[in-house]
Amino acid sequence: MTLSHKCLEFEEPIYRYKTRMVDCPMVTANERRQVPTTTPDNMFTLDFSCMVNDQVLCDKVRNVFITAGKFITATLNLKSAVSVKAQFLDFCVNFNDCDTNEVILGAAGPARMIPNQDTDGKIRLYPQALYKQLNLPEHPQFGPNEIQATFNANMTYWFDGDPLPMQFRQADLLYVVLHELIHGLGFINSWNDYMGLQALTPFIAGIMQSNSPIPTPGGPGAPGGAPGGTPGGGIPPTAKGQFVELVFDKNLVFLQNGQSLTSLTDQLNNFQINLNLPDNEVVASFAKSPQFQIAKNVYDNAVVHGTIGFLLTPGDPPNTPLTADQIKNNVFLLETSLNPFVPSSSIGHVDFETYANSSDFLMLFTYPHGLTLNEMMTRSGTTNTYGPIGPNLRTLLGIMGYEVKTDYTPPVTLNGSSDTTNASTTVTFNTTNTTTNNDNHSNSSIVNYNIVLTLFCILLANYFVH
Repeated sequence: MTLSHKCLEFEEPIYRYKTRMVDCPMVTANERRQVPTTTPDNMFTLDFSCMVNDQVLCDKVRNVFITAGKFITATLNLKSAVSVKAQFLDFCVNFNDCDTNEVILGAAGPARMIPNQDTDGKIRLYPQALYKQLNLPEHPQFGPNEIQATFNANMTYWFDGDPLPMQFRQADLLYVVLHELIHGLGFINSWNDYMGLQALTPFIAGIMQSNSPIPTPGGPGAPGGAPGGTPGGGIPPTAKGQFVELVFDKNLVFLQNGQSLTSLTDQLNNFQINLNLPDNEVVASFAKSPQFQIAKNVYDNAVVHGTIGFLLTPGDPPNTPLTADQIKNNVFLLETSLNPFVPSSSIGHVDFETYANSSDFLMLFTYPHGLTLNEMMTRSGTTNTYGPIGPNLRTLLGIMGYEVKTDYTPPVTLNGSSDTTNASTTVTFNTTNTTTNNDNHSNSSIVNYNIVLTLFCILLANYFVH
């Protein structure tokens, strides 16, 4: 069984390390799942479960998802529907997550990742939402949904039409949902400290010579992943591992020399990963290998501001030093100011300092508190030009494989703008103080009351987010 016969699924969006590999055999057009009904102004379909006894609130949340789908549809020419499975429930009641100092607002991400041979011949994992846009006559079997989302009802959100100014500890749910849907479309990276060595690598996946399950990428310290990737879990003697990127990773570069991170993945794959060995032996072997210093160097760069970006002109010669003008105009600078490295926040978002007050404000790792989505668009002048999806983000989505519309017409008119909003309003963030923690959520340098937007989890913290 090769990698292409298995797909990666996230079991629950709130727990980003709970993954599994599932069979996804090739099917033809006649075997596809039933096509959901969409409208020209909204190519997103919603399977929404509201588990609170407040129908007015449930209707407001549902409408936010519908509005978010319209904004994205106004930007992308989606050829196939994107199905979102969303829940709105009380995390304290349902997950026993009752912490008042660190409140999880919600979580979202791709429901399934599908291996695909990219244009450079390498296998990368594609979010199902993107893979569907290829409209191939034969493709791996799709899962029931492209994106899954869960949001915490034990929180007071701001909705369009609510009183202004927005309270300090509130967040405009439309911004949050849009942000997470973009992650679900593929704005996610694989580089992480999976082995707990302060050394970054892409996902660790298996190549099988039999029909046994492929191990899944797991959390830090568990290179084989769980479930399915632990020693003794049905892995045949011939199983070996390799580092596998996501489609987003293809265009990541170091700014100081223009070197692509995908070239480093090639070098890392010279390390032989024996998935029959216990995790600690794999880690120890990697730490002694020549490839360790490569991964260590990526980590060292990922905690220094202004070192890694997404190249918006992929036709440029590879591994060529970038000029100052190229960095300014041709690179989407990614978040590398957090030290220590914060999984999902670091690299997986755009640079806060550069874009918080720009037209590309949507994919920050922390919410620009005190502002509604409409106020952000008004401040940046994008209400009628780009909407919430700024010019660099539009280019990035196009490079990944989505068809971006040449014209933008606002799909709805938002009312959330206070009299105090003006072009001089600025958002600042202090990343000098840092903290570390070993729990399952992102550790970060977030100041009091900031809302943290990560790959899968969104946090509202009274103190430092851990």
